[in-house]
Amino acid sequence: MPQQTSFFGSAVIPLRLIFFMWLFYTLEWVYGWPLGFLGIEPRTIHGMAGILFAPLIHGDFYHLVSNTVPLLFLGTLLFFIYERIAFQVFLRSYFWTNVLVWLFARPANHIGASGVVYGLAFFLIFFGLFRRDFISLLISVFTLSLYGSVFYGILPGDPFISWESHLGGALVGIYSAVNFSRIKRVY
Repeated sequence: MPQQTSFFGSAVIPLRLIFFMWLFYTLEWVYGWPLGFLGIEPRTIHGMAGILFAPLIHGDFYHLVSNTVPLLFLGTLLFFIYERIAFQVFLRSYFWTNVLVWLFARPANHIGASGVVYGLAFFLIFFGLFRRDFISLLISVFTLSLYGSVFYGILPGDPFISWESHLGGALVGIYSAVNFSRIKRVY
């Protein structure tokens, strides 16, 4: 990945994902195309498509917006501060979270980008704790102060919310934080 030089340049990859999220929602809304079949249906062959497409599908406008804002903020922060490892963390949060949902989640149709959001949030929170340098700790405290409520989202609650995606994202974020905390140059 080329190094990003500005905060706006750091938003490019998160904005690409957000563009496709909004595109899929718009196509579904304008043309009435039911795209929910692209969600993750755990342990089914056709549900494997959801590993790639589930974060692009949202149930309603509120669901879309509630994933857009933190994805843009956390993704941009990740690429701005940790430019050398950001792309790998972002891909892990996207791909491995969905693989965990496909493998272990309850039988349901899991859609939305909240697993990616949780992966990014947990990485940013835990990376500073494992890395223990000033900038990383500052980012951890900042992220925790804004998104500390993510810890409640990994618990079962509303049957219409995929807490499994949240938990999968949290596990991927923590694993990535541990894994990348050993690398000398992450800035």
